[in-house]
Amino acid sequence: MEEAERCDRLAILSQGNLVALGTPEELTREIGGDVVLLESRDPKSLAAHIREKYHVETTVIDEHVRLEIEEGHRFVPDVVEAFPGEIQSLSVSKPTLEDVFIHRTGHRFWNEDAAAAAVAEKDKKKARKH
Repeated sequence: MEEAERCDRLAILSQGNLVALGTPEELTREIGGDVVLLESRDPKSLAAHIREKYHVETTVIDEHVRLEIEEGHRFVPDVVEAFPGEIQSLSVSKPTLEDVFIHRTGHRFWNEDAAAAAVAEKDKKKARKH
């Protein structure tokens, strides 16, 4: 993704489908706010509580609840106070191209599960040949 940041124009594909096309600036601007990551022992429960209380879209990735929100720095104190003890750590950042990929696909560009699945599939193919 770092190399993609330097491109004049790029296309993002997911499972063979075009999910985004534009300049890096155009694509990151579409997120329209900050990206907030909240680490939790029970991210699915925390995500549901946040959706219910704040009426915002959330995505669970690993042990993190991810959301896109205007002025994330103002949102963080409120959400930490609303759910004491449920948030282990947090970060607020401006959107990156990986955030665009997650926004468009609902998953990371490459994760451990995908890597393990790719290795397992490769091993199956080798076993069939022998």
